[in-house]
Amino acid sequence: MSNLAETAPISSAHIPTLKLIDCSLRLCVIPLSVATIWLTVTNQQDNSIYGKLEFSNLTGLKYMVCISGISAGYALVAVVASWVRCLVNKAWLFFVSDQVCSDLQSLSGYSHL
Repeated sequence: MSNLAETAPISSAHIPTLKLIDCSLRLCVIPLSVATIWLTVTNQQDNSIYGKLEFSNLTGLKYMVCISGISAGYALVAVVASWVRCLVNKAWLFFVSDQVCSDLQSLSGYSHL
């Protein structure tokens, strides 16, 4: 009989640990996105060929800053939503929105080239 009790689903004991890791990784996105926005907006280059390059002169950088802000906001919403019981069961919702966010981030990296 003790073997039956030991074969209980092990995954249920690890859900809080996985949720904690997921939330920690999502929370790490927020300061990194803020740092990306700050570095992009405040950086200025002066070149003899191109002249003065600023954030406001390049549309690709504006797009990248917007996507970084959206990613930071989405990470915060995803952390809060992962603790709401009715949304936790909707794993496909997190999967699809994670994919959309990662695709937008990838595109924003190529937009300024």
